[in-house]
Amino acid sequence: MIDVLTYLSQRSIVVALAIIGALLVTAGSLLAKRGTPGRQPASTPEKSPRVLSHSLTVLGYVLTITSIVLFIVAGFVSNLAP
Repeated sequence: MIDVLTYLSQRSIVVALAIIGALLVTAGSLLAKRGTPGRQPASTPEKSPRVLSHSLTVLGYVLTITSIVLFIVAGFVSNLAP
């Protein structure tokens, strides 16, 4: 179990998750600004820019929070690794 945590909390993985999360949140925000609510038909709400931008933003925040948690785990695991 410690080996898995050590692997997942490597610096490259933590940084990659943070950067990908930030890019997804930025893309979601840009898509929300660009999309106009009146253009999409009401029968296909799953394809509207608003729903897609919200999904991108939520996914970005999940990846960013995962990166923060792994950064904290790295601090605890660093003393346990041989």
